[in-house]
Amino acid sequence: MKNLFDKWKTKIPKYSVTHKNLFISLSQKFGAEGEKKINLGKHFSTNYELYTYAFFLGLYRNELVSIPDEEKKIDFSHHIQYWGSKTTISLRKDFTTLQENMFMALVVKSDIDIIGLEKGEIEEDIIIKKLIHTMESYTNGGLILIKEKLEENPNYFLQPTSFLNMILEINT
Repeated sequence: MKNLFDKWKTKIPKYSVTHKNLFISLSQKFGAEGEKKINLGKHFSTNYELYTYAFFLGLYRNELVSIPDEEKKIDFSHHIQYWGSKTTISLRKDFTTLQENMFMALVVKSDIDIIGLEKGEIEEDIIIKKLIHTMESYTNGGLILIKEKLEENPNYFLQPTSFLNMILEINT
């Protein structure tokens, strides 16, 4: 049996096409750091950074919102295993630990039968599909929260600590 984590991280999670404009306005498709990111008016250097933030926001707020079957899903063609990879010299750290933490949260929050998997009663691919579905659902919930915040106040994310503040609102 292949390591479940290794198999999960080869996947490319999707998001609802209804959130495409969030990615366009908040993140840079092929990456931008430092001054380039600021000049482009982006808050996240890459799309997967926004995706990761939305996942944890949805997770922390327990916003598990499945993407409706009738909605089109899209992705940014970047496997989880390459999120934060160090292919160029940059100040960014490798995302391996973050990927592991996401995976552990998904295992805990997904309705999966690990013992059934170990016994061979359930296929790995079924478990991976459930993990990805849970990931997409928490991310969708987080993206909805971000979208609602923008609708409530279009200038909310102009403050330097706005994304941190949104996370901190969870505990208040």
